[in-house]
Amino acid sequence: MQALPRKNRQWAEGRQCIEEGCSTTISIYNKAKYCWAHEPVRYYIPRGRKKRLSEVEAA
Repeated sequence: MQALPRKNRQWAEGRQCIEEGCSTTISIYNKAKYCWAHEPVRYYIPRGRKKRLSEVEAA
């Protein structure tokens, strides 16, 4: 018999976007303080192994 997967984390019910004038309700499964429209932009930072020069030239 397999164990059940762990439960999803939940945050308080009825939270709203903290942007002034926004009445969007945030999901209990979303830990963000802002709704998608007001979330600050975050830029992707690539991580991991860099390609070799020979791999880059071949492409």
